[in-house]
Amino acid sequence: MDYLREGIHLRGFAQIDPLVAYKNEGYIMFQALMDSIWEEFARLIFHVDVEIEPAAVDDTFGPDDAPSDVNYSGGTAAEQPSALADARAAAGGGAAATATAPAAAAAGTGGNGAGNGGTNPATVVKGEDEKLGRNDPCWCGSGKKYKKCHGA
Repeated sequence: MDYLREGIHLRGFAQIDPLVAYKNEGYIMFQALMDSIWEEFARLIFHVDVEIEPAAVDDTFGPDDAPSDVNYSGGTAAEQPSALADARAAAGGGAAATATAPAAAAAGTGGNGAGNGGTNPATVVKGEDEKLGRNDPCWCGSGKKYKKCHGA
């Protein structure tokens, strides 16, 4: 890369953007590096001599050594805690969904108003002396930022 960096400034005389030429030639060099790595890997793999040792008889773990008091049952799905089940219950009309939706709408995190469960976002009320910021929720209650709604 250092040699490439030293010679890349001459590309400007040929009406070629040096940055683009540096990126393109750097990518070509990277591809050549990857190809040489794969070539060396293939050469080593295909020249491996496998020596098979005779199988040693190992009686340390026999069938009579298996524990007999192991229970492999995992229980039912209702007994297992699941974050997906909690989220599904909250989105299905539970108390957690109704408690967090107005708070999210008031904070301006409702997006465009389509994906927040049908609740309308809260309107922003500011005094006459306060200026509405670009990233504040729009005053009309659309749920969009002011810069995307009435600030444009």
